[in-house]
Amino acid sequence: MSAIRIPNEIWETVRFHLFGAPGEHFAFFLADWTYSRGEPVFLVCDLICIPDSDVSGNLTGMQMSLEALVRPINAAVRSNACLIEIHNHGGANPRFSETDVDNLPEFIRYVHSSLPGRPYAATVWGARNVYGEYFLPNGRAGVIDRVTIVGCRLRQVVSRNDDANAISSAFSRQLLWFTEHGQRELSRLRVAVVGCGGTGSHAIQNLAYIGCRDFVLIDDDHVEELNMNRLVTADAADIGTPKVIIGRRLIKSVAPEASVLIFESKLCEAQVLDAVKGADVLLSCVDNDGARLVLNEIALSYGIPLIDIAVGIEVENERLIAAGGRVAIFLPGGPCLHCMNQIDVTEANHFLLPLEEQEQNLARGYITGIDVPAPAVVSLNAQLVAAAINELAILVSGSRDVNPFLEIDLLGIGRGSKGQYMSPIVYKKDPNCVECTLAGLGDAAGIEERFGQQVIQR
Repeated sequence: MSAIRIPNEIWETVRFHLFGAPGEHFAFFLADWTYSRGEPVFLVCDLICIPDSDVSGNLTGMQMSLEALVRPINAAVRSNACLIEIHNHGGANPRFSETDVDNLPEFIRYVHSSLPGRPYAATVWGARNVYGEYFLPNGRAGVIDRVTIVGCRLRQVVSRNDDANAISSAFSRQLLWFTEHGQRELSRLRVAVVGCGGTGSHAIQNLAYIGCRDFVLIDDDHVEELNMNRLVTADAADIGTPKVIIGRRLIKSVAPEASVLIFESKLCEAQVLDAVKGADVLLSCVDNDGARLVLNEIALSYGIPLIDIAVGIEVENERLIAAGGRVAIFLPGGPCLHCMNQIDVTEANHFLLPLEEQEQNLARGYITGIDVPAPAVVSLNAQLVAAAINELAILVSGSRDVNPFLEIDLLGIGRGSKGQYMSPIVYKKDPNCVECTLAGLGDAAGIEERFGQQVIQR
């Protein structure tokens, strides 16, 4: 699905330009771009506001001067960016006017001839929502499916034909928190759940019930009997069934209208990486730091929020000595998982090796402990996932700032009063973080080239 991803500070600036004074106003985004499942994803990186003095017109429509059009074209040439045209109409359901429709073909030809090989998009902005269409160099065109604002909040502001439809009464008890507009935004976010096992199954269930309706599910594993103490998407008859299949089944049982794209594959398969970079938010429910490192790099490179869940139980001499976990959240511009010391590079490198080399390393004792099954309890998984989904709801609603790290301690180790503790921990961006050098690079980070060959090597 096609998308435009806009940093919050640029969103605020263009909103003021468009709606700070009466009338129709114009601007252009400069954007990097990628393709996900053949559809363009625009990664906005800069803004050019067109002064009102360069705009003229009458009641039938407004137009920019030739000089005003040349400036963004030249800026795109210099920065190797593509263009997204912006203007406002107001109202709750913005669409192109007849004048817009008449003028678009000529301008599209001009842009494609000036910026060969690059996609172009045109948008019209209303009081809350944005409608857009894209135009590819090969002549293909389509409607923009998602317009995401990324920053201290995560907003999905695309305008669709069902904008005026009533929200289902199923959500009446949560609208006081989310509001009707926020509930609609939740339903339009594309959420990629990577790992559909112990924590992933809870995440799928929670997301479906709060109203998410656009999913990408990724897991190459099947249901086994040893999963049945914690896999809330499965029942006894599901043994042998792919976990993504039973995840999709649960979503469809709650919301038959939901879009669910499934991959019975490893994260590092090329088709999966291609799909994941088009998501609006990544929910990491993985069990190794190889996948965690790849997700961290995708989130950094393409400006996608990442919520990573980890659960831990330690037993010594048949006695529970530690239990709990953490939720780590990367937001573009903030500390990444590597900044927060949540990636073991040795473990990550091991899991990113071809399967044959992983087995050789274990057999030779080069790496130990990784192949030992970790303890897992459904209630602890549920607690960590509920905390993570609550933070996603906070991120979408803007009820408060999201803290990048939340630690849950079941036993209250080292505390005077024993009990369950949930503690936010403040992390700051590490100025020397190697991973953070990938921030905003998009396809230039080379993630698909570096990791997407794993499927060939397995």
